[in-house]
Amino acid sequence: MNIIMSYIDYNMAGLGEREVFSCTKTQTTAIYDKLKAKKEVLGAVLIATCNRTELYLSLKEGAFLNPFRELCEAIGVEYNNYTHMYKTLTGDKAIVHLCKVAAGAESQIWGDDQIVTQVDDALKAAQKAEATDTILNVVFRNGVSAGKKVKTLIDFKVDDNSTASRAVKLLRTNPALKKVLVIGNGMIGRLVAELLAKEGFEPTMTLRQYRHGKNIVPAGVKTVGYGDRYQALSESDAVVSATLSPHYTVSFEEVRKMERVPEVFVDLAVPRDIDPKVEELSHVRYYDIDTLGRDVRDARQEEQMREIEAIIDKYMDDFHKWYSYRERLAKEVI
Repeated sequence: MNIIMSYIDYNMAGLGEREVFSCTKTQTTAIYDKLKAKKEVLGAVLIATCNRTELYLSLKEGAFLNPFRELCEAIGVEYNNYTHMYKTLTGDKAIVHLCKVAAGAESQIWGDDQIVTQVDDALKAAQKAEATDTILNVVFRNGVSAGKKVKTLIDFKVDDNSTASRAVKLLRTNPALKKVLVIGNGMIGRLVAELLAKEGFEPTMTLRQYRHGKNIVPAGVKTVGYGDRYQALSESDAVVSATLSPHYTVSFEEVRKMERVPEVFVDLAVPRDIDPKVEELSHVRYYDIDTLGRDVRDARQEEQMREIEAIIDKYMDDFHKWYSYRERLAKEVI
């Protein structure tokens, strides 16, 4: 087994730097295509979320590649400009890190509810691209299982351990905010809209007309075409944007021309959806993913981390048993 991974996260890189490595679907496809062409690579899985970008590689025995250098080359950025902000792990350390990530123990929001699904989705995307191998399949399934087990056994005792719930909690602090525009119909956007409706807000969610398949609209949520978002924006008290768009969904130039501007702008996307220059406008409050995610780990969380590590140890034992059995079978065949 020759597992190596490199990652950047909110501890090492600011939001502007993480945006560079947020990786669109096109970039992800290019990364996988490039890696599959390398004889050293047996498998690859890329995780790209708001708080982190991580590239896991399964390599032939004795081979070495720097995953972060490979990532930089694949997306067309200069590796030497970013050498100060990444970390590389190998073997068991890489696998334990993945388990902690899936458990929400490495998230900017302690116990993040959404990350285990994002890790699972990353594996499925790699499998669909035929980029992964048997070992990474098991490593990631093991990591997802460990993350889910942590969620069932550890009481994080927070009601806002997701970016969506924190955004809604932020809006709740101002009773004057009633009408909220949610830009984005993905997982985060739908969750925000659903929580807003339950909290008594009047949410409106954008829909793209050309989207394939049936749009999912939570109960109590109005909809508006994405192309009409600025009109809806002018009628809203706040806006929350959470898309995968590589471009701004809300531009400063358009907003400053509006006669009525929402009081609060919340950007849950990486790369950012809302031009941060909107903060220059008078009477506007602007929040991004880092603003919402600030946490200071307390003594309770340190104790929970020890509990999490004990749970992960069991899954590491399971993985090593599987790998040892796999190696014995391989030798018997030979």
